[in-house]
Amino acid sequence: MEKYNEEWFKNRAFKSIHKVANGIWDYSDSLLLYTKSGSEVYEKLQEINTPYFNLVTRPEHEYLQKISKDIADILPNNFEYIDLGPGTEHKEQFLFDELAKQGKTFTYIPVDINDYFLDLAESHATTQGISVKRIKASFEELPQLLGTSIKPRFVSLGLTFSNYAPQEILKLLKSVAGENGFIFINTQIRDRVDMIALQKVYQDDAVHLVDDKVRLIGLDPIGDITPRLADDGFRVSCFILQNNKSLEEIGIQNGDKLVVFQSLRYTKDSLTNELQNFNHELFDTGSSFIGTIIKT
Repeated sequence: MEKYNEEWFKNRAFKSIHKVANGIWDYSDSLLLYTKSGSEVYEKLQEINTPYFNLVTRPEHEYLQKISKDIADILPNNFEYIDLGPGTEHKEQFLFDELAKQGKTFTYIPVDINDYFLDLAESHATTQGISVKRIKASFEELPQLLGTSIKPRFVSLGLTFSNYAPQEILKLLKSVAGENGFIFINTQIRDRVDMIALQKVYQDDAVHLVDDKVRLIGLDPIGDITPRLADDGFRVSCFILQNNKSLEEIGIQNGDKLVVFQSLRYTKDSLTNELQNFNHELFDTGSSFIGTIIKT
């Protein structure tokens, strides 16, 4: 099977669904959001002066600018910079600038399954004279693809950490970083942001991220499922109105609940609890964001 075509996405979609409880199924696999229409919705959310931009994008940029020197201070003089899902905002630039000031060198390795995002990341870095080695792959494939490295690895996932079950993604990030590596994750703290306004953003706009995602499993996003609802977590869910044979074979029934997307918001205490078994350092500036460096 050719990788990352529609058949590959469909195969992954069905394999990713798993039962959480009676009548409740998890279909929150973050990678499946980045079909063509999902990527377009994501880009639209980032546009200046949208509610999402004002609540998430702008304050995150301001925060990353503040802590980039602290992160650069921790990193070694020569390393591999693995950027998981580089996106369109070039948030890596804050760290690029600080690393340049400190004379630290690195190979930049953007990782995505979407050539558009890889092209953007590669072009942005190479015009600055940065050595680039792009990888078109899912995050799960990386430990095997990368193998062991003689250089330390810095693995940056950033706010995408919120799309995953924390312990599952932390385990994967650790295997990507390898020994003597560094991991960067970023989270938005729920009691430092207007959660009601942000929930409305996910309810009104971000739910459309999953239109193509539900089509992958043979469901029409209008007729076969209920309107998607975002809880205060934020987890986006729907109920199945019209099932199909492929879903029935998994065990899904009409009326079952499907969690189709999540962008979790933590308290500082709940974040610390998730990280208690990892060697980590929090960067708390009082912002609505708290970034964390994990040493492996």
